[in-house]
Amino acid sequence: MQWFDPFIFIFVGMSLALNVLLVYFWHKKFYRKLGLRSYKAIQRIHINETPRLGGFIFILSLVFFVAFSNTNESIQLLKVIIISLAPIIILGLKEDLFHNVEPTLRLLSIFFASWLFRAQFTGPFPNIADIPLIGMLLTLPGGVGLFYVLSMTAVANGMNLIDGVNGLCGAVALTILTALLFLSYKMNDEVMLSAVISVILIFFPFMILNYPYGKIFLGDLGAYSLGLILSMLTIILFGRHPEISPWGAVLILLYPAIEVSFSLLRRLINGTSLFKPDIAHLHLKLYHFFRPHQAYKKIANALVTLVLSILWIFPLLAILIVYQKQFFIWIAILLFIIIYGLFYAFVPSHKKIIKRKN
Repeated sequence: MQWFDPFIFIFVGMSLALNVLLVYFWHKKFYRKLGLRSYKAIQRIHINETPRLGGFIFILSLVFFVAFSNTNESIQLLKVIIISLAPIIILGLKEDLFHNVEPTLRLLSIFFASWLFRAQFTGPFPNIADIPLIGMLLTLPGGVGLFYVLSMTAVANGMNLIDGVNGLCGAVALTILTALLFLSYKMNDEVMLSAVISVILIFFPFMILNYPYGKIFLGDLGAYSLGLILSMLTIILFGRHPEISPWGAVLILLYPAIEVSFSLLRRLINGTSLFKPDIAHLHLKLYHFFRPHQAYKKIANALVTLVLSILWIFPLLAILIVYQKQFFIWIAILLFIIIYGLFYAFVPSHKKIIKRKN
């Protein structure tokens, strides 16, 4: 079996062409003729009206590739993943076009998509019985399924939180996929190599237009789906290779998981709604820190991803070194949390920046 099917380049070209066409027609205000509304939200930081359909094109291209490819084990795995995404594809696309889907309904669709994967995928699943606290959860009826559903939901929401800054969500996704690619190679797993490379190649055209200029964004459909795909591929890989510590999966997916966990904790402490968007996320704090400075005004959005590179590239660099050493994986996880916390503590909030200006 080859690492990837050259046939895929037809769909990579399809993805690139559709992204370019969408950006062109959006620039020409074609969306107004379709009766679509402008996207307005407190966390919006891009100035020009920008399509949030990059995720739809990514998923569409991936679906076509899987549908027209010769069936093998890698394609079968991708089919399971795509079928599982059905609930979020429907509601996510509606949200990206009309911006009228309630957060609770989106959350339920992610739960359902995660459950569909758990129901379809026959395993093997990673051995997580020895992980503290989590092992206790697994002893409860339905505990294993609940753990995986909650984990996939957390990563999917974390990816959605970091979409909107040019390149950040895509950079995180590519580093996670590269980490999975590395582990697949080290384990000599050609099935996973093929699946991961296919996702990377079809996703890459989006990144060309997303960074540094932010011509298109993933949207809810893309960010949620991408988070679920990353989670599912990670579960599959670590299930196939029990010789790798499951803590390695935690390290690989740490950025989106920490982002959503920290946001939930922050909102609980502040007594704010868990579903109400805000601008207190780390990447938004950084944006509002750079934006008032004349030298950074035009590049503030793209600069955030560059400055945060220490966070999104850290899990990849760490897993390359410590994937066979569980103790050092723990150290890497702790170090990441410390770095994230220091970043968050030292970057002033939007309110403090405004006070300083006044």
